[in-house]
This record gives sequence, C-alpha cells and structure tokens, in this order.
Amino acid sequence: MPVTSNVAWDQRLETFKGRDTSGFVTLVAAMASACAACGLALWPKESLSLIVDITEGRDSDIEYLTVETCICHRRCREPGLTLRTVAGAPDELKARGGRLILRPRDSSGTRAVPVLVYTLVPVLTFREHGGELTSALVSVLLSHGFQLTLSTDYAQMLRDVRDVQNSVRCTVTEQGLLCLLVGAEQLSSQQFHPTVAGDAAWLQAATREGKVLLISGDYLGITGGGLNLDAAAALGSLVTGNVPFRA
Repeated sequence: MPVTSNVAWDQRLETFKGRDTSGFVTLVAAMASACAACGLALWPKESLSLIVDITEGRDSDIEYLTVETCICHRRCREPGLTLRTVAGAPDELKARGGRLILRPRDSSGTRAVPVLVYTLVPVLTFREHGGELTSALVSVLLSHGFQLTLSTDYAQMLRDVRDVQNSVRCTVTEQGLLCLLVGAEQLSSQQFHPTVAGDAAWLQAATREGKVLLISGDYLGITGGGLNLDAAAALGSLVTGNVPFRA
C-alpha cells in the first residue's frame, strides 16, 4: 500500500492521476481538518487513509470521470478506491458556492469588491480517446474568457483579473435571487435577503461596481469558516474573471 507523507492510498489511483498522484494525495489531505469516519480532528503525523470514489461514464468517444475523496484516520478506515460505471456522462453534480467582499486600498481610498465563489461537487473531468483528463468546469469557463490563476493572493487577483465575455452574467431578481448564467444555462443561484446587512452590503457593492469577481475551479475548500484556494491553485484548476452584474 503506497504511503505519501502520513497518508496511505490505493495504488489503483495512479491509473487515473498518473505522475501527479502523490501531489494530489498531499493536497487532499491538507484540505481535510476532521476524519470523515469518526468526525474527530486530524493531527500532524497521524496515520491517515485516503478513500476515493470514482464514477466513470462514456458518451460517444468521450470518457467522463467524477472523483470524490475523503480523509480518515487509518484506525477508522483503511485506504480504498471504488469505481462505478454508468451510461453516458455522470449527472449527480451539485453546485457549491459562497460570497464575500474584498476591501482593497488604493490612492483614492478603500473599495468594496463583491466576490462570488462557485464550484461543482464532485469534480467532473473528461477526455477524448487517447487524450489527457481535462476539468469540465475549468474548460467551460476558459472558453468564456476566464483565466487560470496561480496565486491565491486576493490583491494579485484583483490586479490581474480581466472581464469575461458577455455570454456570462450575474442577475438578481426583485426577491433577491442571484443567478450566475453562461449563455442560456444557469450554473448556480443564491438567495440574498436585502434586509440583512451583509447581503445588502454585497448587493450595493455589486450595483456600484457593475460587476463581480468570480472565483471558480475544482477542489475549492468552501466552508462556513472561510475559503481555501491552495489545492485549486496547486492543481492548476483555479480560474477568475470579472462577470457583469445586472440588477
């Protein structure tokens, strides 16, 4: 059983991750703070296990894979990999997101920059016959003018970010439902409550700026305590773009 640092994993994972397997194991473990089996905290140098669930589907000449992972204490669960085959592309995907306000300072003072965070769970990849695995989410966003981002520093993101194509937009209804749209497809929605101070401040900032910074990609760590972009940046799946906002 291979072990990377203190994390044991199933060798069959190399079939899907190749030479990036060790780095992938390290990053997944770094994102975990509690055991998926018992719920207790994970401590440095504890013996851990990586559990991977992969769903594989095929549509014509395209192969699709979804990958779900969790980290457990080795004493709670041994490492493992399960593979499930379905017809066509896997469709059990859920949008996960969040929002925040960045407050950068410049020569004119402090700005309020509204930010949306968006990802898909589990991670969906695809490849054509003989090709490399490609992130479905990242591929779609790049085709609409988003850019890959290697840094997790918000200040650098704001300096380097560019406007995306007009096919991408954020809209909000009178009832406060915010929708992220690509073409005619709705990627996600979030309910805002204009009478709640935090929601009102975000909507006011978006209206004033006329755009929002969208941070997206695979392996985003979105929790109630904050946002972890380290794994996404290290795996080359972190993308950003300024999206028009229309009230």
